Amino acid sequence: MDDTNEKGQNFLFQPPTKSGSGADDPTFASSSSAKTVDTSASDLNQSSEAVTEDEEQANTQLEHSVIKIGRQEYAVGLFWQPLQDVDDPIHEIRETMESDEGANLYAIHYGRAPQYGIGKKSKGHQEGQIVAGISVLDALSDKSSFVAVFKVEEGWWFIAVRNDLILPEEDVLYKNENEAKDAFFSMMAVPDWGYKIAPDTWHIDGTEEMDLEELIKNTFQARLLSLSAARGTKILLAIATLILLLVAVIVYLVIFLLDKATQTPTKIAPVVPQATIKTVEPTREEEKPWEKLVEVNPFLERCWSYAYQMKSMQVPGWALNQIVCTPEGISTGWNKSWTPGGRIAWLTAAYDEYKFVEVPSINESGTAATISIKFDDLPIIASTPTLSIARIRRELTDISQAINLPIAMSVQQITVGGATPEQQKAAQAAGQPVPVGKTYKYLTFSFTSSYDPPAWESFFDKFAALELVKIEYNPQSSSALSNNWKYEGRIYEK
Repeated sequence: MDDTNEKGQNFLFQPPTKSGSGADDPTFASSSSAKTVDTSASDLNQSSEAVTEDEEQANTQLEHSVIKIGRQEYAVGLFWQPLQDVDDPIHEIRETMESDEGANLYAIHYGRAPQYGIGKKSKGHQEGQIVAGISVLDALSDKSSFVAVFKVEEGWWFIAVRNDLILPEEDVLYKNENEAKDAFFSMMAVPDWGYKIAPDTWHIDGTEEMDLEELIKNTFQARLLSLSAARGTKILLAIATLILLLVAVIVYLVIFLLDKATQTPTKIAPVVPQATIKTVEPTREEEKPWEKLVEVNPFLERCWSYAYQMKSMQVPGWALNQIVCTPEGISTGWNKSWTPGGRIAWLTAAYDEYKFVEVPSINESGTAATISIKFDDLPIIASTPTLSIARIRRELTDISQAINLPIAMSVQQITVGGATPEQQKAAQAAGQPVPVGKTYKYLTFSFTSSYDPPAWESFFDKFAALELVKIEYNPQSSSALSNNWKYEGRIYEK
């Protein structure tokens, strides 16, 4: 199924420009923070209850995320993530918990798309509590995507599932009906829902109401678990290891002292030390690769500004080639599009009209021209990495799945410092040790899109130590839906 969901994990961004309407829309928002609803629909006005001033000022997402279905309590409001390592999920779950203060419970759903949810005791969650999201996912497993709102005693429970995955932050218990409607309608903008479930009193075409208790009556009951036992075992192992080390040190000291006591002391002639002066050279710490990065947003704006002017130039008889932006500058070329084609004077006149300082370079036959413009004043920043390679890959994979945008990724490394090949040969010839540099790992990424560079500013802002290496624009495709922008970059690991 083609998934054009515009939602991504923990990301909210509103692109300022758009050159086409493709499936890779980078405008995605958490339903709990950015809702869009058609307030002009009369049936919504008729069914919406009046909201008091106190309700408007209150937090509409219930912090106590437990609902009662029949006689049983169920946990809702979990934070969901796709599970990468099915064979050993605990390390991955613990890493997510450590980055979320107060997270101490979890549940795993093994299905067509394995994932795990993180719970908190501060929300009323308890170890052994049944997870409502997994029960509903199991009950509606004949469809890979659905969006639903169930009226419960505690309020309105909203859940959205896309491609067999409960979307991050889309398992929410609302106490305000209007906010629940907003969450539901923000998802209705996304096509291809297998089920659209809402209360009949909302009078929304294409939806159906389902009895929650009847729906999950015979479903799989996954329960919340705690990592405290595993953490306790880890502490005990650390204590045991420390005790063994202390015992080994004590035994060594006893043997050493006994050996000293049994030895006959010998007289050693005193040696007069010669005074020597040592020159201590200060240790110079190698500069880390992320300490001098070109700031991404000014680079995006500069590339877009020049590329827009170049692709807007209409020069009779000349065709624009591929535009390439790097942190060093922008370059492109022109070819005569037909015989005899345009004149050189027309091309230079166009550059004068757009006030380009640089003059295009024309080949000897006058059939091709190139131009390069340097970016000399882009700001340089230091951005310390905050994520591991595994976490970076998981974040990008989640975005790729959410907005149906293929992202190519690979792990690479760079060595900073150390000896040059010439220095290595000289050191080896002199029998001296060869200086070794330090290696840093990073994850490269690349994707194509129909959206202009400024549309991706908020996306790139979400990653620390991100370096945008190259942006390419292919003007040959005239369709607005074509992926004529290509973005390449890297994100350094922590």
